[in-house]
This record gives sequence, structure tokens and C-alpha cells, in this order.
Amino acid sequence: MWIIAGPPRRSGGFSRKSLGSVLGFSVVLWVFLFSPWLGAESRHYREAKEWHDKQQNLMAMLSAQKAVEEDPENADHLLLYGVILTDLQQFSEAGVQLRKALNLRPDSAEFHYRLAALLLQEKMEWKATLGLDRRDVTTMVVLGTEQEALESLERAVKLDPDHFKARLHLGRTYYEHNRHLKAKRQFEAVLERDPEYPWLHYHLSMLHSNLGDVQGAIRGLEKELELHPAHAQARLELGEWLVKISRYQDGLTHLSQLKQEEVNPVDLNYAIAKAHRGLGNPDRALEAARNCVEMDPEFTDGHYLLGQLYRETGKPELARQAMETFQRVKKSPSR
Repeated sequence: MWIIAGPPRRSGGFSRKSLGSVLGFSVVLWVFLFSPWLGAESRHYREAKEWHDKQQNLMAMLSAQKAVEEDPENADHLLLYGVILTDLQQFSEAGVQLRKALNLRPDSAEFHYRLAALLLQEKMEWKATLGLDRRDVTTMVVLGTEQEALESLERAVKLDPDHFKARLHLGRTYYEHNRHLKAKRQFEAVLERDPEYPWLHYHLSMLHSNLGDVQGAIRGLEKELELHPAHAQARLELGEWLVKISRYQDGLTHLSQLKQEEVNPVDLNYAIAKAHRGLGNPDRALEAARNCVEMDPEFTDGHYLLGQLYRETGKPELARQAMETFQRVKKSPSR
């Protein structure tokens, strides 16, 4: 706010009229100097934020679009518009808006992080629809996207070492590129500053798993759930680990707390099937295994488990059919 320092002097001070003129000029000057910040809180921008907070992204997009049209050089407007478009999986247009925002605010760690988050989400969609085994231009697009995301995350962390979301994403990206030492450094940097940060111990668990340290992986997931009991993915993976080391009841206890929509339902049913198999509950194991292959007919491990369960329960013809399906799916070119 524009401030006039000190009271008017008794002698030669401002008259009521002149003081009003100075204050009026001060308000005009304040608006002129700080109008970029005012612009960031335009009506349409506020509406877009409110809709976005309510996860009403279509309405948020319309308001954000109007805000950008009113002030196309406002970096905050462009950033919000890009984030909303990302949530709507309109990746190409989101990238356009986020890059415009970043050009206006190149020294903002948050802006670099938001672009990287878009690119990583876009990469996941490319992988899901195309697969990285295809040796064509689409694979190059995915790899190029990963590189740009990596560079954006590195820039964000350099600009703001306490941007923990960027550090976790950077560590995860290093991990996926088999640069595990670099990943560890990013996770440990967060651990040093905020040991209770969400997803931190989950990612540390991944590093233990990669080293073959099963107990370390389990402890990491247990710590994550101690701090964040609602972390569904951590609970699923803890349940899977416990089943793998034959702690079937402990594993099933965790798996039974999960809802289908919270995690990948195929993975959840597969783990439940193996837990019930270990506990000697063949009917429940069969039910969960059949759920697996109904949800994903291309899930090879599900067909193999189903074949084993049919054989163990004295159903040789069904076991033969399941194993034939397993072999066919395994050899499918789409796998």
C-alpha cells in the first residue's frame, strides 16, 4: 500500500483540500504500480479458482479462459488455465498455456513444476495408450517429454530447494531412469527438512525394494501409513508385500480396507486371491482371481493363478482352459 510518512507539519502543512489531492494521486499511483497483482484477482480468475477447488473443472475452464482473454499477459491466469486443462487431460493446449506462463515467470519454481507435472501426466497417457515397445515416432515423443519434464523439475528444485513436490517428482523420475543414487538424494533432502511429508516414505520404500531389502520396503510403507492412513496405494503395496512373505492374514487385513476405486482393482483382486489361497480359502481365492481376468482379459498373471486354483480345487478342464488362455495372452503381439 502507498504510505505517506509522518503527520503533516503544524507550520506549512497540508490543507484538507491539498491532503485529499495527494491521497487521491497516491491511490492512482498505487493502482498503476501494482495493477499486475490486482489483475491476478480478477472476477473470472477468482471464479476459476473456486470452481477448480470444487473439482468442477469444466466450469473452471470457462472462467479461466475468460480471465486469459481479458489479460493474456497475466502469468497467474495462464498458469491456472493450464492446470485446469491438465486436469481435463487436454494436454496440448495445457502445454501452450503453461509455457506462456513460464515465459513470463521464468524464475518461478512453481511454474517449472506445473509444466513438469503436465508432461509427466501426458507421458503416462502416452505409455498407457501406445506402449514404449513401439519403435516409432510416438516413442520418441514420450522420451522427449520425459527429458523436458526432468529438466523442468531440476530447474524447479534449483530455484526452490524446499519445493518438496518437485523434489519427490524429480526423485521418482530419476528412479524410473535407473539413476537410483540421484533419486535417493532427492528423497533424503525432503526427509531432512520434513520427515512427515506425504508420499516420502512410500518413495523411500521403492528404493529399499530395488535393493532387495524387503523388510526395509515394508517398514517404509508402514511408516507412510502411520503418518498418512488414507494413502491407498501404500496400503495396497504393503498388503502385496505381506502376502509375498507369507504373512497372509496381515496382508489381507490391509487389502480388505481398500475400495475398488481407490487403487487398481485388478491388482487389488489379484493380491486378495493370493492371500485367500495362502489362508486355505479356495472359493474366495477363485472369486477374486475370476474378478481379475474379467476386469482385464489381457492380465496374464491372473489367468495363470486362475489355472493353478482350478487345478488345486479338482477342476482339470477349467484349469486347462485357463492355462490355454494364459499361453495365448502371453504370446499376444499387443503384450
